[in-house]
This record gives sequence, structure tokens and C-alpha cells, in this order.
Amino acid sequence: MFRFIAERLLAMIPLLLVVSLLVFSMVLLIPGDPAYLLAGEDASEETVERIREELGLNEPVLVRYGHWLVGLLQGDLGTSLFSDQSVSGVLLQRLPVTLSLAGAAIIIALLIAVPAGVLAGTRPGSLLDRIVTVGASAGLAIPNFWLGLMLALLFAIRHAWFPATGYAALSEGVLQWWSHIALPSFTLGFSAAAILTRQLRGAMVDVMQQDYIRTAQAKGLLKRSVVIKHGLKNAAIPMVTILGVQANALLGGTIIVEQVFGMPGIGQLAVASVFTRDLPMIQGVVILAVFVAVLINLLVDISYGYFNPKVRPQ
Repeated sequence: MFRFIAERLLAMIPLLLVVSLLVFSMVLLIPGDPAYLLAGEDASEETVERIREELGLNEPVLVRYGHWLVGLLQGDLGTSLFSDQSVSGVLLQRLPVTLSLAGAAIIIALLIAVPAGVLAGTRPGSLLDRIVTVGASAGLAIPNFWLGLMLALLFAIRHAWFPATGYAALSEGVLQWWSHIALPSFTLGFSAAAILTRQLRGAMVDVMQQDYIRTAQAKGLLKRSVVIKHGLKNAAIPMVTILGVQANALLGGTIIVEQVFGMPGIGQLAVASVFTRDLPMIQGVVILAVFVAVLINLLVDISYGYFNPKVRPQ
């Protein structure tokens, strides 16, 4: 297993290098000159040229990429063009907000999807199965921003059970943290729960018809043991793949949810950076998102060894 993880980590190096080149190149295509934005509308050409020289914008693209890549390998993503703050420092400051939101959303999605998918998959065609299927379809159809606004209107504004905006760190108390994260995490996790429920339900229907399930039932094993030990573990294999995809999608979905609930996370930072054309900050956000996505895919690959012994490295 250690060799398998090491091979995967080594395979990440060329991937991240290619991604870093693409990120650096695509950001250059964003319209507008940061030097003009920093200098202001009435600035002279001399001022603009001086700012461009200070930022290194006069250097060749490959030279700029080389400097940027060396800084990236050292953990230095540059300095924001507008706040004059370290990009790495800002990302580390906002990352716990986004990770808390995405992590809580995944937990909520699993708490909904696993029981619903198992119950529906072991009773195909029943009333419960139809209710779960309709609920999952509704979860796929409801947009995140609309659900977030409705939850805020009902539970934050009308009943004042939860705060409508803002974020509280775990250091301020678990209850305080959860009160701020509950509505946005449910908003983000509801659609993921719908996708996972449909996937698990279909997998359970297929697995429960296999010969080894009939053999386990013929041995007189309890139905709960057959469903959980033999059925759910095998049905979870395709679900893990979808979970990895959904985890990456949830990180992207935080952009909308953080805007709706006013949370100071990576998503809100990305939107603000695009509007201000803060190139170093945009590059930092994209690189961080890619790294997290690659790490999630690595964890998914490792989890296959637990659910399916056939794919375990020898």
C-alpha cells in the first residue's frame, strides 16, 4: 500500500506542473491590464510603465512563469495586487471556512444518502422506494442558490434559529461554529445527497440480486448483516467514485453558497479576485483547487483497496 501511495504521489508531480503552466497561461488571457487598474484612470503612461516594471510584467512570459513556479515550489504564491497581502497567507486564512463548509456538506450528504439508498435499494418498487426516488429527483432539480435563500428566509429571518450570514471558527465553540455552518452546509450537501442516493439505490438493487447474497441468506444470516456486511460494502464501490466527483463539485459549489450566506471563504475570494483582476490571487485559488482535487482523487483510489480486495496492490 505504501508503494501504491508513493507511485500516486510521484504521478502527481508532472500533472501539477502541466496544470501550473495552464493556469499561468490562461490567467494571461483575462482582459485588462493590472498595471492600468493599479495606476488608476488618470495615471500617466510613465506611471503605468513603472508599475508594470515593478510587477515584472515587462519580462518574457516564460521568465515570469519560471519565477512564479520557483515561488510556488517554495510555498510563495506572490502578493495580491490590491491588498498587498501574501496570497498564501490569505488562502490559509480562508481555507478553513471552505473546508468546514464542504466537509460538513459531505457528512450531511452521506447521512441522508446511505440510509435512503439502502432502504430504497433493498425494497425496489415499494412506496418507500418511490418516495426516495422522487425526493432524489427533487434534490437534483432544486438550484443551490434558491434552496439557500429559502432556508435563510425560513430558519434565519422568520424564526431566527440560525444566523443568516457570517462564519464562526471552531475556536469560538462547536455550537457557535455549527450554527453558522448548518444552513450553508445543508444547502450544499442536499444536491450531493440526491446524486449519491440514486447511485447507491441502483447499486443496492443490483447487488442484492447476486448469488453470494442468496448464499448468505441461505446460511441463515440476519438480514441486517447480509445488507450491511455483504450488500452495502459491495454497493459502495461505485458510490465512492461518485463521492470523489461530488467532493470536487462541492468545492466549486462553495462559490455560490458562500456568496448567498456571506461566508469569507475561498469561493468568495475567487469571485472578488476575478472582478478586480487580481492575477496572483486568481492563480493561487486555482492552484489550490487543483491540488485539493488531485488529493481527493488519491484518497478515492486508496479507498478502493478497502472496498474491493481485488484491486489492492500486492
